Amino acid sequence: MIVQKDKDEFLVDVGGKSEGVLPFRELSLAIDPKSLKVGDSLEVMIHRIDELDGTLFLSERRARALKTWEKVIESHERDEVIEATVTQVVKGGVLVDLGMRGFVPASQIRRQPVGNLEETIGQQLRLKVIDLDHKRHRVVLSQRLVLEEEMQAKKQELLGMLEVGQIREGVVVRLADFGAFVDLGGIDGLIHNSELSYARIKHPSEVVKIGDVVNVEIMKFDQDAKKVSLSLKHALPDPWDQHADKIYETNQLTAQIVKVTPNYLLVEIVPGILAMVPKGEFDGAANYAQGQDVSVTLLTVNHATRRITASIQHVADIPLEEIEAIAIDEEAEIGLPVVEAAVPEAESSESSESETTA
Repeated sequence: MIVQKDKDEFLVDVGGKSEGVLPFRELSLAIDPKSLKVGDSLEVMIHRIDELDGTLFLSERRARALKTWEKVIESHERDEVIEATVTQVVKGGVLVDLGMRGFVPASQIRRQPVGNLEETIGQQLRLKVIDLDHKRHRVVLSQRLVLEEEMQAKKQELLGMLEVGQIREGVVVRLADFGAFVDLGGIDGLIHNSELSYARIKHPSEVVKIGDVVNVEIMKFDQDAKKVSLSLKHALPDPWDQHADKIYETNQLTAQIVKVTPNYLLVEIVPGILAMVPKGEFDGAANYAQGQDVSVTLLTVNHATRRITASIQHVADIPLEEIEAIAIDEEAEIGLPVVEAAVPEAESSESSESETTA
């Protein structure tokens, strides 16, 4: 108990008819000497005894640090979270007030790099101990570890809730040549280019951009590998339903050529629906080009397999069996269901997945 307050020190009764000197510099940073008065109680320890007159010199900050050190060790052993406030920026990171000083490296403050460490002063961090120096009573802590553990727990919880066919909301977080990655709220899923739109696209940026909020359908997921395949187009109106009045045999339409080969042409007859023009149903001597508009007549329409054959110029009668054989060979090009691509674990696997279509 404080029994006397002087200019730069207190006289403190430590019991047993003993009094000691508590200099202001031996108070914790969180304690303002002006706020203390005679009669207030403090936890202190004797850190020095004068050899000449036996005066006891006391320290509140050392007592607090010793008590805190014991709590830090206990929290480390139990793998518990410690809350502390950032007090100072130092080389390589920040100091936090635990009741003693703790160091948090800049790389361990958040999951992403912190641009300006000064902005963290006064912020409360949730930390776990990652290193202890018992001789020097120094502690290194990490908030990143806490955040990553929470993220993993959230992923597991989310994976337990996912079901094929669900429509879920997500945010586009990254674009690659082969598709778009969507954050579902703790885990990223991949929308392959073939599942972004019913229409043919070359790059996901034609349909979405980073930051877009989208509704996607869960096509496939692997709970162990934490891979989720998504579809954006399945959550959109089906062009086969939207344009049902145009998709029938003998109908004549204006289409756009999307692919030219010696044996067949692919044309988009309405947005999102392709038809194949087999050899014999177009002039092989003509110079067709991608993007060119042509008039076509629908020859066969199979709603079950979603295969359509068309004719630009009826040059010769082709047996139905031959048309079907060509269609089977090229079914991946005319809008049949796509084999789902899983979220790649590394950039090296991304390019191989970009080639996976059906």
